[in-house]
Amino acid sequence: MIRALAIDLDGTITDAERRLDLQAVALLREVVALIPVVLATGNVLCYSEAAAVMIGTKGPLIAENGGAVKIGEEVEYFGDIARVEEAFRYLAERLPVRKATLSDLRRTEIALTREVSAEEIRHALQGFGGVEVVDTKFAIHIKDREVNKGRAMAHVAGALGIDLQEFAAIGDSPNDREMLAMAGCSIGIGGLEDVSDYTTAEGYGAGGREALAHLLTLLQVH
Repeated sequence: MIRALAIDLDGTITDAERRLDLQAVALLREVVALIPVVLATGNVLCYSEAAAVMIGTKGPLIAENGGAVKIGEEVEYFGDIARVEEAFRYLAERLPVRKATLSDLRRTEIALTREVSAEEIRHALQGFGGVEVVDTKFAIHIKDREVNKGRAMAHVAGALGIDLQEFAAIGDSPNDREMLAMAGCSIGIGGLEDVSDYTTAEGYGAGGREALAHLLTLLQVH
């Protein structure tokens, strides 16, 4: 039985320019009427708070790839930001990396523009323990290796009293892998077949529409 949904934002219910797919939003609102919906993004917390208002979700929020979790009015932060900042300083001495917009609002990780590839950044940080580099297609994130959306979803599930096997998860990027792998029902947008029960034919918002239509079918069955 599916009792809650955790869903990514950018690239999942948006196009490549991060513009909301309004048909996907309409379908998501149908889901909201049935079960709690958790927005789970790599972006900053205030971004997910604004998105929740505009989309119409009222469930917990996961931001910064699991580094920030908001349940009700309470916000918790996870991970070793000091270690991440140390990795960034080390990296900045070796590569012309640049922080992404809104970086001053991040509390648990550092996001970089994609002018330097994720592969180059990972190579430069080889042997730099405790941190992980993730490319979300919109930015490259340096984060605590122990922080991810899956662990954040487990934290939310505990707070809601819902088993992880009763969660559905929808996402499109490597930063969604743990969340998809841990959910009882997982839907990958245009890929991530190895951690998904169902994979959409298309990516971005078109895939989001397919994923949400599929989920609504499953909810009606139950």
